[in-house]
Amino acid sequence: MFSQINPQLIRNLERLGLTENEAKAYVGVVSLREATAREVHELTNVPRAKIYEVLKVLVKKGYLEVRQGSPTYFRAVDPKQVIGKIKDEFINCAIETLDQLNELSYELPKTSPVWCIQSEWGIKNRIREILSGVKEELIVFSSGPEFFQEFEVDLKKLEKTCRLTLIVNDLERFKSLPFEFRVTTKEFADFISNIVIDGVQYDEQFFMIADGKESIGVHSAGNTREAVVIKLPVVCYMQKMIYDRVLEPSFIKKDLP
Repeated sequence: MFSQINPQLIRNLERLGLTENEAKAYVGVVSLREATAREVHELTNVPRAKIYEVLKVLVKKGYLEVRQGSPTYFRAVDPKQVIGKIKDEFINCAIETLDQLNELSYELPKTSPVWCIQSEWGIKNRIREILSGVKEELIVFSSGPEFFQEFEVDLKKLEKTCRLTLIVNDLERFKSLPFEFRVTTKEFADFISNIVIDGVQYDEQFFMIADGKESIGVHSAGNTREAVVIKLPVVCYMQKMIYDRVLEPSFIKKDLP
């Protein structure tokens, strides 16, 4: 039965633009080399009422060849050629779409200085974008070592070009990292991990202020993880003042390996 065929393969084909039934049918024909609509239906469990139409769509896309007769047989085009065709179409579509997006120039009356990001990819992409634009000063707070591990190369570059202040709440968890850290007071560490608003617990995991003009804070709110980006210098200035006042008085020097 179709359950024996790798479900990840079906998901990958869906990500390349095929519907679930199209993906199943194409994999079925590849498995059988050539087959009738009935044989593909029996192997893949694509509904009998839909299988012939699905196969016709795959023929029109160029993924299958057809031999008319009674019954009609379908044969899969070499998967290497099919995936190459999909790849070329995808790249051309992406380039054309990017060009069209770059041509947009609508005038907005005013853009908001505050944005919320709720995808992991979006959060990491925004952090990288901010890091790449730092000119003079970067202040970073993190409650876990994962940020410093993932962006270690970026931070090492910034150590040479700007004032870099890295803040943690528990030095022991960061001792393997090749950076100088400053440590928050215990009161502040307890505070940021126990914020409750309207019955929802917030846990501040990461915070960054770039050149005193833009900040990004990543926190969990219940079961949701999100980031808030603020491009408002006066707010960033106040955020910086808060962090200045919750640090232990001395720098902690890390021994570089």
